[in-house]
Amino acid sequence: MSDAVSYRMFRMNALTGDIRSLEDFEAWSDDEAIGRVLDEAGPYRIELWRNGRKLAAISGTGGPAELTIASTTI
Repeated sequence: MSDAVSYRMFRMNALTGDIRSLEDFEAWSDDEAIGRVLDEAGPYRIELWRNGRKLAAISGTGGPAELTIASTTI
């Protein structure tokens, strides 16, 4: 069984991109972490980062429509 991985989630203003808050958390996989941020998007634009690499960007309500999930690298 592998160890949990650290992620950083940024909550941002959906229109201006200003960072409202950030949260560090752990998950067992990228899929689990992405699922968590999808559940928490709400009115905020959310970016999910792992080790300096952006894994996902999700637009908040009222902002430009966006859902970007980075491809996996080996």
